[in-house]
Amino acid sequence: MSDLLEYKGYQGTIEYSKEDDLLFGKVLHIDSLIQYDGSSVSEIKTAFLEAVDGYLAFCEQTGRSPNKPYSGTFNIRIGPDLHRDAAMAAVERGMKLNEFVRDAIRAMVAGVDDHAATHNTFNVTIVRDGIGTIDTSIEGPSEWRTGNVATTHVFSQGSH
Repeated sequence: MSDLLEYKGYQGTIEYSKEDDLLFGKVLHIDSLIQYDGSSVSEIKTAFLEAVDGYLAFCEQTGRSPNKPYSGTFNIRIGPDLHRDAAMAAVERGMKLNEFVRDAIRAMVAGVDDHAATHNTFNVTIVRDGIGTIDTSIEGPSEWRTGNVATTHVFSQGSH
């Protein structure tokens, strides 16, 4: 279940202002700021639809291209070593780097974790009393101490 509104490829939020007793939101993932509000669920939904339609009409009237939520192109910074390793892995599989990265992202979004065969994953749990555990599939859990923190981290170390 999602708390986002969707219409014509655009997504919008719904938030509540206790001070104004009002629902409000904005269209996500675009450069333009498009906001809307309403005093009920049906009003906020209608306001979102009207805001998207109004934005698209404004763009058409002014001859501007509307921002698209996602262009399908984005830049990432991964460092030269990982860039090299990804390029080499793509070549080994007979793929272009873009195809390799797209497939890796698709697998992660789908929840497929097929990198476990080539990586050791360490599940680290830090508990409030400062005693944590590191669990690997090979060695089993081992205890270690740290400061008073309550969180869980997963670290992956590539095996080359």
